[in-house]
Amino acid sequence: MLEFKVTGIGIDTRTDNPLVILHSKGAENDLILPIWIGRLEAQSIAIALQEEKLERPLTHDLMLSTIETLNYKVDRVVVHSVINGTFFAHLILQHKISKEETVLDARPSDCIALALRAACPVFVTEIVQEESCIPAVVQTEEGDERPEGESIEKEEFLKFLDGVKASDFKLPPEEHGNLNS
Repeated sequence: MLEFKVTGIGIDTRTDNPLVILHSKGAENDLILPIWIGRLEAQSIAIALQEEKLERPLTHDLMLSTIETLNYKVDRVVVHSVINGTFFAHLILQHKISKEETVLDARPSDCIALALRAACPVFVTEIVQEESCIPAVVQTEEGDERPEGESIEKEEFLKFLDGVKASDFKLPPEEHGNLNS
């Protein structure tokens, strides 16, 4: 299992659907995982990424507040499987006193929105990496590809994200518009 960081929100230009982009920073295999999500979840993730403070709490803010009020913390998120193009995740809560863990089934988009607010790690299982991740290979101006495993400078990675299309990713053709993730 590898830890991934949320690098941003994109739009699939063919379907006009949002996607969240995860990146395995510092890993042996430099990987990108795109997950198609709903518009409201994309907005919530974008607000958390920009560290915006709203006048009133959004649903994910309320959920985190409820979790913490019940003496739990959001410990980690695990994107554990993908079936027919739909991703599945676990939200792992830990009781602050007993350290007992509670595992909740949840959409990756909701888990990610909570993870960003709680500043907890997001992990992706090996099976999801094999089925749905792509190597983070950047084309240089000369047309050379950066080898796998070599770190990507932030500026170059942002250029890559600007040109990313849904067709660049491994996804069953009939499932690319599925918003159940």
